[in-house]
Amino acid sequence: MKSSTDQDINDTKNIVQINFFSDVDEEDIRKTKWLLDKYVDMIDIIQNYEYSLKQIENGMSAYELLSAEGSVGKRESGHELTADITANSVILKDKRHANYELYVFITNNVRFAINNIKDPHEGLLSRLLFLEGRKYLKAQEYMEKGYRKDVPGIAATTFADKRRRAIANIANSLKFNLTLDFVTIDYGRGRNKEGEVGLRRICEE
Repeated sequence: MKSSTDQDINDTKNIVQINFFSDVDEEDIRKTKWLLDKYVDMIDIIQNYEYSLKQIENGMSAYELLSAEGSVGKRESGHELTADITANSVILKDKRHANYELYVFITNNVRFAINNIKDPHEGLLSRLLFLEGRKYLKAQEYMEKGYRKDVPGIAATTFADKRRRAIANIANSLKFNLTLDFVTIDYGRGRNKEGEVGLRRICEE
C-alpha cells in the first residue's frame, strides 16, 4: 500500500499533467494544495484578529485581551501555518497586523480563484473542499447524490478528476496574481526530503 506522501506526490504529478500553462510546475501545485488546505485556518485567524480589535475598541485592555488568548486566539487542531509566522495567538503587535494583512490578501485571492472557476462541478467541489473545509469523502458523497439541481451528480472517479482539474485552475490563478510568491518550500537542514511548506517571514521582531 502506498503511503500518504507517495499518494500526494502522484496526485501532484497528475495535476501537473492536466495543467493548461507550462510555467506552473510541481512546486506551484504543492504550494497551491498547501494554501487550499490552510484556507479555513487562515479565516479563523483573521476572525480572531478582528474580534480582538473590536474588544479593544470596546474598552478591553491589552492585558485583559492577552489573558483571554487561550479561549480566543488558539486553535485546537495543532496545525501550524508556518514556522516563521506566529498564527495561533491574538494579534496585537505590528508584526501580527502585517501577518493579518497577508492572510487577508491570500484568502481573498484563493476565494476569487475558486469563485471564478467556470466548470460548475469544479467550482462546487472547490467550495465544499477548500472554502468550507469538508472532508474528501463527505464532499464526494454530496456531489455524487447531486443535491444541487443546477449541478448534476457525478461518480467518484469523475469527482477525483474534477478535483485535480480544479486545483490546476486555482494554481494558474494564484501563480498569475503572485500569491504563490508568498509561499516557500524549505529544504534546509532538519526538514524531510520533500521540504516543508510555509509562508515567507514578512516582518521581523
